[in-house]
Amino acid sequence: MADLTHEDIRRGLDRMSDFIGEWQGIPIPLGPEHPVILHDRHPLREFYRSETEYEIVVGGPADEPVADLEEAIGRAATRDERIVNSWFCWKLNVDVLIYQRADGRAFAVKVPRSPDRSMDRMDLWFRTLGASDAWDLDAEYRAREKLRGHLSERQWRHYDLTGSFLETSERSRLTYMFRRLRPTIALTPRWKEGQKVDSMRMMAVLCMHPIGYYGRSWGGCLVPSDDVIAHLLFMRSDEAGFWKVANQHEARAPEAGL
Repeated sequence: MADLTHEDIRRGLDRMSDFIGEWQGIPIPLGPEHPVILHDRHPLREFYRSETEYEIVVGGPADEPVADLEEAIGRAATRDERIVNSWFCWKLNVDVLIYQRADGRAFAVKVPRSPDRSMDRMDLWFRTLGASDAWDLDAEYRAREKLRGHLSERQWRHYDLTGSFLETSERSRLTYMFRRLRPTIALTPRWKEGQKVDSMRMMAVLCMHPIGYYGRSWGGCLVPSDDVIAHLLFMRSDEAGFWKVANQHEARAPEAGL
């Protein structure tokens, strides 16, 4: 029997999701290097979390550094421990992950980052390329046509040529730069009182994947243009809700894609 391809797996899971009536579809598993992190309310979240999410064990005593984030998130869970908090420490240039044992005791793991964060951005790029194995080209083409119907000719030209376009909200007067395979950037012309600057100011970088995403990448479980549609329509229909749901990355963080 010939080895299954990603296309075979996509078609098989599509048929299964149609059969069981799962409208969100079944995310394509790509192995431990591309863990699937699903929305809290996705019915398969716990199944995928048990196999791939970041609630894993990092060996060693408290505060012992590990080689890189890949080592921290890639080891299989062998004990009843989970990540309860994490952040980036700019002073030490490390990711800090707080683990909790079954007995309630906690310990920290520090994961070093490259000094200029360039390799972190490169890592996100490589993992996004890997995530593309989960996407169906026909689905992306259909999403692009659907998106085109929501845009002006100029917006579509920008998106078709650059993968991004601008739209200003009539409610807030914020300008959004929607980007394929990158978080959305929110810009404002307003500065602090007394400042007169003829330019836009970045307010936030908004990241949202309606179904889920592949860990340490810019790739979602939806094809890229479907994610853009979700950002655009959410902003148009419920701008405050969009801000509430989306994660906000600092502009200097690699995850912001700047």
